[in-house]
Amino acid sequence: MELFYSKNIAEGETSLDRQESNHCINVLRHRKGDSINVIDGQSRLFKCTVVDDNPKCVRFSIDEVVEGYGSHPYRLHMAVAPPKNIDRFEWFAEKATEIGVDEITPLFGEYSERKVFKPERVERILVSASKQSHKGSIPVLHPAVSVKGFISGQKGKDALKLICYCDDVSGLGVEKTDITESLRASRNSDVMVMIGPEGDFSRSEVEMAVAEGWVVTSLGKSRLRIETAAVVATAAVYLENSR
Repeated sequence: MELFYSKNIAEGETSLDRQESNHCINVLRHRKGDSINVIDGQSRLFKCTVVDDNPKCVRFSIDEVVEGYGSHPYRLHMAVAPPKNIDRFEWFAEKATEIGVDEITPLFGEYSERKVFKPERVERILVSASKQSHKGSIPVLHPAVSVKGFISGQKGKDALKLICYCDDVSGLGVEKTDITESLRASRNSDVMVMIGPEGDFSRSEVEMAVAEGWVVTSLGKSRLRIETAAVVATAAVYLENSR
């Protein structure tokens, strides 16, 4: 089943944009009278009928609305430091969307090699991955922010907050737990996970996180690249909530 995307369909919009229209008519060969499926990026699927097969602006009528299409029983916010090679972050964004993620925030840490993040290509990847994996929701891509700025911005939010850290935690007054143990010990279905840059989080960043109630978490013994760690964490949350 093919999916198309219209971000304003819930507000009454009944046409596809130029790119989606071209794909619908010139690539998939839909014509007037055909049934198509359109997502709004906010968890709804609209079953529609093409009423105008203009390849520059397909118009449709809405026949049925399906709520919670492709949804999952948790809310996951992944805050991840983009690697120097931005292709790796794009790969993470695609795979995390396929698995199940609700929000993504690019992080700049004290040890980050990358200091600039351009969102346009990642936003397109999120839309494509949502359609490909049959999800009605498209993850929210937040503006890039510093690690400490992100921690400050999450104060007071009722969520399980996990910071994945490779170094030891001696002197921090806490123990590092495996991510699966952290997830099982919490009944909170709202989860935030931070993944640091190539040089990991700085000690002061981890100290700030611990002071704000973040749980220091391990992803196992293997040394993982940023994007691999982020996908492993996303999959851990997905699998723990699939029991």
